[in-house]
Amino acid sequence: MNIPNLKDFEEKKRRLRQFMAENGYDYTILARRDNFAWFTGGGDSKVLRNSDTGFGILVISRENVYFIAQFMDMARIADDELTGLDIEKITLKWQDASREEAALGLCRGGKVAADFDWPGADNRLKDLVQLHYPFTDLEIERYTRVGALCDKMLKAVADRIHPGMTEHEIEAEILFEYGKENMTPKVLLVGSDERIAKYRHPNASPKKVEKLVLLHPGAEKWGLHANITRMVYFGDKLPEDLQHKYDLLNLCEAQAMAMCRPGVRYHDILEERRRIFRESGCEEEFFNHYPGVITGYYFVDAQPIINNEAVVERIAYDWFITVTGAKVEELSISDPKGAKLLSATGVWPVKEYCYKGFKYNLPIIYQR
Repeated sequence: MNIPNLKDFEEKKRRLRQFMAENGYDYTILARRDNFAWFTGGGDSKVLRNSDTGFGILVISRENVYFIAQFMDMARIADDELTGLDIEKITLKWQDASREEAALGLCRGGKVAADFDWPGADNRLKDLVQLHYPFTDLEIERYTRVGALCDKMLKAVADRIHPGMTEHEIEAEILFEYGKENMTPKVLLVGSDERIAKYRHPNASPKKVEKLVLLHPGAEKWGLHANITRMVYFGDKLPEDLQHKYDLLNLCEAQAMAMCRPGVRYHDILEERRRIFRESGCEEEFFNHYPGVITGYYFVDAQPIINNEAVVERIAYDWFITVTGAKVEELSISDPKGAKLLSATGVWPVKEYCYKGFKYNLPIIYQR
């Protein structure tokens, strides 16, 4: 159940209406679940979990906000996601026009922006996603809670798993732990032993775990995504080569966060990582996985990093840092003093890593 924040709602309306005024739009239609979550302060219009679009549509004009849904969905979404928000509800029966047709009918005679392809409206999804940033105080506070939750949940899973379990069984443990917090992963990778080195994205298999496990859930709460990777080793002594790889990756994680300050170009962040890889004798690994993405309500967006844009304040990152056989990935938010790490709260074992005066306590491989 969502508990909207009226101050946050007013800020979202302000940003959207400023966009509309600057671009000559009379209406904006939001059908995607990520934009619904952003605009309503954490709501979810889902019925189908595997769909980007929800079962209700928001229509925003210069003066009013409307929500259109069919009869069988309206009451639940209105009660659980929209309570207290000044939104006019328009209920359809199944034999009426579709939600999209009803939304466009409401906008008749005006210029319309939308977050999906529909005749009669301009698809401005990329521009609308940019309105999500910078995060508001409420979103920063929620993201801090999401990061701490992930740290706690992954440690709980790591404490329960053991050699002999299958990757599928470990996957089920993650789903159970995250499900208790109403967090369903959009991505869920579980790999073990040789499958970690063989596959950058190891989907769970019937293989039984021997010594090493990689856990990667990418899930959301209040619409805010946290994509995190952790590793667990069963044994008294971590292999020296694996320890070396993990220290290298965590150094690069500290480097990326230290440089994640407003105005810094992504090219500079990536070139510095490439330099560290090159001096460690593994420069080719730099090209074997996307280097990272912006995250938030919109699950992942690599384009600003690929386009060499500049870091902006109060935006979340998911840095993918990998070499063959190991990977690190944490949740952080850009800041003038260097990114703030949100997903390492000391529940999972950590070690201090330093980069040019910046110090971060980063999760290590958990030995059991």
